[in-house]
Amino acid sequence: MRPARTEEAYRRKNRKYPAAILAIPLILLTLALPALAAGPSASCPGCGYVWTDTCVPFEQDNETAYNEELMAAFSPVVANLTGPADFSNQSWSAAFLSLHTLMKERYAFTAWRSVDFDALYAAWAPKIAGAEKKQDKAAYYRALRGYLYAIPDGHAVLLATESEFGAKYADIGGGYGLSLEQLESGDVIVSYVANGSKAGKAGIRAGDRVTAWNGVEIHEAINATPMIWAYKKPSTAEGQQLQKTRLVSRAPVGTPATVTVMHGTIRVDLDLTAEDDGYDTLKKGTIFLGKEINDIGADNPLTDIRPQISNGSITVRTLPGGYTYIAVYGEEYAVYQPFRAAMLSAIENKSPGVVIDLRFNSGGDDNLASCMAGWFVDRPVFYEHVTKYDPGLKRFVVLAEAWTEPRPVRYTGPVAVMVSPDTISSGEGLPNVFSRTGTGKIISWYGSNGAFGMNNVQAVMPLGIVVYFPDGASLGRDGTIQVDSNAALRGGIAPDIRVPRNEDTIARAMAGEDVQLTYAMQWLDRQQGTPATATPAQKSPAAIAVTFAALGIICMVARRK
Repeated sequence: MRPARTEEAYRRKNRKYPAAILAIPLILLTLALPALAAGPSASCPGCGYVWTDTCVPFEQDNETAYNEELMAAFSPVVANLTGPADFSNQSWSAAFLSLHTLMKERYAFTAWRSVDFDALYAAWAPKIAGAEKKQDKAAYYRALRGYLYAIPDGHAVLLATESEFGAKYADIGGGYGLSLEQLESGDVIVSYVANGSKAGKAGIRAGDRVTAWNGVEIHEAINATPMIWAYKKPSTAEGQQLQKTRLVSRAPVGTPATVTVMHGTIRVDLDLTAEDDGYDTLKKGTIFLGKEINDIGADNPLTDIRPQISNGSITVRTLPGGYTYIAVYGEEYAVYQPFRAAMLSAIENKSPGVVIDLRFNSGGDDNLASCMAGWFVDRPVFYEHVTKYDPGLKRFVVLAEAWTEPRPVRYTGPVAVMVSPDTISSGEGLPNVFSRTGTGKIISWYGSNGAFGMNNVQAVMPLGIVVYFPDGASLGRDGTIQVDSNAALRGGIAPDIRVPRNEDTIARAMAGEDVQLTYAMQWLDRQQGTPATATPAQKSPAAIAVTFAALGIICMVARRK
């Protein structure tokens, strides 16, 4: 049985979907605009359609029409596609084999990430069989999660309807009263000590250096730590290191551990026991997002994370110095109008700088990500080629080409963009345009997640577990995969300016300062002398799109994450 509500919530919030194009009425006028029309492109052989201005559907401000157009356009273009596979009535082992077969056929990055599906199946099938024999739901869920987490792709994930059947709490419900951070120097320090904890009573303080965990050198211990309970699955080496550092100090409640700490020049070996702390030390380890968030310990990642940050999908405010701050938490249709209003206000008021905060951006509509970038670029910028697996043809096909078009009036002042390993999917789209064009600066502790593929609900498993994985990729203009991390775990969008992770910045962050925002504002301070002005964009056939859209001509290639 398909858990439609869970699936749809996750679909809207966190994934990108290929869609197609609609060329409606006034065909004669459409034919008169070849740069705007739906048709093959010389730079995209095989593409049926080209989207030259991704802002068109958002400028119209009619979400219902947009969704109807996308859905109406999707079916004829990808008529061979099938809905999510339903393996829910199969035995646990049979369903796992069916999922494995499906992923082996349709996963978009097998070669790119050097995924050996046969080896993965050989490793995890016995665990699935063991769980089935005992009818151990937690063990079954844990094995499925382990199989998917062995693939370094933040889009290859699963959701359960019963809070992981207790597996998460059983594995990491206990904390030792301290959180760890790994600095740029490589040192691992204590970043937080819980009040009343045994570590605190022993005199351990934030800033003390940790050298070993259970007698194992600390870096080896971190590298050996499973990361299957990371809330937003990391796709890059630095993202994995961050999550493993957070999780090394978690264990089943009651588990003993010996932690070796250098308190000044004094070595202290602490014998600690994991206690149920309500995931306190994990909450304290989310400073990379700019504030304390209960991410891993939340009961429902679909509903319990964003309310801790914002009541909506976008936050706009004025920072000291008159800078415009825009935080976007997901590329949802309703985001565009307030984003547009913020940009027009920044232009009208000659804001000396703009901060775009994408550190907790879970993705959404790729068209919107491309459109938002159009407020800052000075020329049309290629956004992507969209691919999708066609089960009828048994191969991946290119569906569309998309471009970021400069807005008729754009912002020309300095722009700072903040990202994190939680910046995933279409959230990585605007930073990707900035990175490729040299627009503004990306200023953060870490790069983005590195999961940019076309993710979809792919299968429903026994116990109502829903599996997602990408069956399409985003290609650069040269036809190579862009943004998604590769087999060497390199990918995502790296900062142009890395905020230093040292004892000082970690201490400031733990004290409540948004250190990354501080650095972004300091960079903007240094850019003064470059005024923000209203600059007409270059004229091009695509720039006329908005005018003709008002007449009912819409030519769309959209992809939803």
